[in-house]
Amino acid sequence: LAPRWCSKERFPHSDVSCMEWNYRKERILEKVQQCQADVVCLQEVEVKVWEGELEAKVESMGYKMVKQQEKKKGIKAVGNAILYKTATFNGVEFEVHRSRVMALGLMRSSSKSPTTDQDAKELWVIACAHLDATKPKHRLSQLKSMFKHLEKQKLDCTSRVVVCGDFNAEPHSDVAKTMRNREERANESPGLVFESAYSAHWKKEPMTYSVKGWNGTLDYLWYTHSSIGVTDVRPVFDSSLQADTIKRQGLPSADIPSDHMPIGATFIPVEPSEEIKLLIKAKADAKEARSRAKAKAKSVSCERKRQRCTKGGIIADERKASSKSARKRQLKLERLQKNRNEKLVKGNEPARKTRKSKGGTAKSNKTRPGSCESWVMVNGKSSDDDLEARTNEWVIIDATSTMDVDDDDLKAEAEVLKTKPQYANSVLFPALFRILMPQSLMCGHIPQTVV
Repeated sequence: LAPRWCSKERFPHSDVSCMEWNYRKERILEKVQQCQADVVCLQEVEVKVWEGELEAKVESMGYKMVKQQEKKKGIKAVGNAILYKTATFNGVEFEVHRSRVMALGLMRSSSKSPTTDQDAKELWVIACAHLDATKPKHRLSQLKSMFKHLEKQKLDCTSRVVVCGDFNAEPHSDVAKTMRNREERANESPGLVFESAYSAHWKKEPMTYSVKGWNGTLDYLWYTHSSIGVTDVRPVFDSSLQADTIKRQGLPSADIPSDHMPIGATFIPVEPSEEIKLLIKAKADAKEARSRAKAKAKSVSCERKRQRCTKGGIIADERKASSKSARKRQLKLERLQKNRNEKLVKGNEPARKTRKSKGGTAKSNKTRPGSCESWVMVNGKSSDDDLEARTNEWVIIDATSTMDVDDDDLKAEAEVLKTKPQYANSVLFPALFRILMPQSLMCGHIPQTVV
């Protein structure tokens, strides 16, 4: 009971002298000294009043004190504390600190192992709880949080776990039922299964809390009965007279410096039964089977994914190659067209011819600058003197003269073809060309051979 909460307003039935901290702290140290327990769990420890003198006194009794801590805040101002005998336990293997619960994994040396001839080590997990006093739902969530973090330590039904403290819950409450109903999970999963020490030894829970007008059970000692046995429990009252007096007057009192009665039990380690061993083996086998199935499913999934990726990659590569090839062909055609256009446009510009129209005026044969429509390629074997430019094989001539011709020119060219057929394959006749190839000329198509 923290000094800040021990007042006449909260306990009007108690004597003021019994609630003074200087009186109460001496009674608390006496109780710790008298019980000579290997582990002592305290609730509502006000750190400021324990630091220094009191902590030094419990250390002189052979105890090491570990105080509850808060996340990101350090040691709680008022919280739980666990005292353990350094002569019994070698040290702390792990610590668990929650809002209302703390737990220590204490390593203890036992008798020599017959197989190794060395001192065997036993891990005892001690949890000290002080659950919420006003909200039952909070108590349940705090209890579940405790088990969640204890199970992270890979504890099973062979682990030795003791959970004790002020649960602020009666035996018929959901919290007590939850602790008892964990046994139902044993058939499904051999985890931590608890039993009450007093209920197992006395077949009932003792009265642990008393205020004037109400007496009941709020404190418990739970242990994993598959790995721990109970040889004895500590009597709550020294005598029936003391029990009757406390029931009438309530707590704290001159003999009891707290508002709760101290409880205790003597535990011994026990070997798991054959049934428990079979459950553990079945659990291990099931876990291994799940792991193998999971690994196999993962392997199959990875293989399918690899195949899909490979197939998709091949298709993608084929599409990419096809697209790349088509693009190359397109670029090649564009370059060829561009080169031809540039060659036609930027080549030697032919001299513009003028001729007189029937009216006697000079008429200019205008070309279309920058357009290949005014140029035609003909067979380079042609020997006509009017060809404007020559290459090794092809000749580029000015075809604009074919755009404006008279019927007389056409008749003259036809007459030449009739009388001199030998010129049919070597001489260009502009008027006939305009009739035979108008679409090729206007669309910029380059004929391979023109006759």
